[in-house]
Amino acid sequence: MTALFQQLASALTGLAYSLWHLLTFPFSRSSRWRSLRLLSICRDPFVLERIPLSRLLPEPFMVAVGPLKSLDHNTSEYELVCLAALVKNAGAEQVFEIGTYDGRSSRAMAMNLPDRGRLFTLNLPPGQDFNEVGERNVDSCLNVKVVSGQRFLGTAEAARIEQVYGDSATFDFRPFEGRMDLVFIDGSHTRTYAENDTEIARRLVKATGGWVVWHDATLYGVAPYLRQQITGQGWPLRLIDGTTLMVGYCREGRFVTLPTQ
Repeated sequence: MTALFQQLASALTGLAYSLWHLLTFPFSRSSRWRSLRLLSICRDPFVLERIPLSRLLPEPFMVAVGPLKSLDHNTSEYELVCLAALVKNAGAEQVFEIGTYDGRSSRAMAMNLPDRGRLFTLNLPPGQDFNEVGERNVDSCLNVKVVSGQRFLGTAEAARIEQVYGDSATFDFRPFEGRMDLVFIDGSHTRTYAENDTEIARRLVKATGGWVVWHDATLYGVAPYLRQQITGQGWPLRLIDGTTLMVGYCREGRFVTLPTQ
């Protein structure tokens, strides 16, 4: 049934674009561009929230990043650059990551911390392929495909990374609350976990201000949850162009307008 709906949606999308080309051909290029943007809004729930990474960075700006090569289930190469840049630009000293996987993003972010900086990364305990309520899903099963954090183990950055284990639904975050300059959410991608992890992130960031970053914000259960918060709660979140990274700036537990350059 799902495949049938996907085929129907694809056919309707193709029909919509065919009609758009037919109806807008007699008009100017700028008119066609505006009408295409309106059509894009119907297909892309975050088209109006997109922002280039450059808007968040000063000039000049240098960043360290690695290991760059993306493997299955990793962030893209450009997303890794964005994460490293966000940490560096924030002057972050304390970062919390929900969802370690192979540790590639952990290492890239840790590269941009000062020597005294610390990155805490949370993952399910080794060998566990289910969450705390006993459910197995794509995200929980990834935990047995790699060694958690294997891409930062034995590296210079490992000294700034602390691996912690548990399920974000039940983990005791109290020792970390109010300390973080940035929280990266990339654990389970169900809507329930997206909401839970976001509420946790709001408690983790410093009262004076900190960043929250969601991976796969345009996918799975994360997208409808964030869309609801943007439209229903007025959260001023932005999606970095060319990525699935949504960013928000949280102060005193509330999302406020992003600091941009």
